[in-house]
Amino acid sequence: MSTTRAPDPARRNPQTTAAILEAALDMARESGLAKMSIEGIAARAGVGKRTIYRWWPSKGAVVLDAWAGELAARLHERLAAPHTGDFEADLKLMIKDAWIGTIGETREVYASIIAEAQHDPELAAELRKRLIAPATALVSERIRRAQADGQVAADIDPQRAIELIYAQLYYRLLVAGLPTDEAYVEDVADLALRGLRPRGPAGA
Repeated sequence: MSTTRAPDPARRNPQTTAAILEAALDMARESGLAKMSIEGIAARAGVGKRTIYRWWPSKGAVVLDAWAGELAARLHERLAAPHTGDFEADLKLMIKDAWIGTIGETREVYASIIAEAQHDPELAAELRKRLIAPATALVSERIRRAQADGQVAADIDPQRAIELIYAQLYYRLLVAGLPTDEAYVEDVADLALRGLRPRGPAGA
């Protein structure tokens, strides 16, 4: 009985791949994922749509590959900030570097990928694998070090702490549609830290 094997990414033509990814990311920046199509990406890249489907299952997968390939390494590098001993300063720097310095002007692309992932389970899984899970692991490790230093309450689950911090950023990205500037980042960290810091003895 024969089996179907997924294409080997190592066998992609580098020039063709680069053209497809560049076309997809440019189109996502211009109009968002909702208005894109595989046919449109193929036309701009100068390839047949079957070439794209050979390597990517959907337009969202192409855009995620293009976007993550450009930003993921820098994003994870910025999140793996050195341990300065000051969790508040480190947290503000991590958020600022990631959401302003790295994601920056591609916020709309990221938002459109998240939106597409709501009805594309494969894209959602790939987004978690390539971006969310590695970033979460890095931030969790920094929170655990802050707990060991007594700067974050020891009984707080790092995952819940991440939700407390980053829910503010995702709300602004996906719902409010407001900018994320340095003043906002400072406020995000300050507000979250009110609930994360160790509490003194009752009545103190």
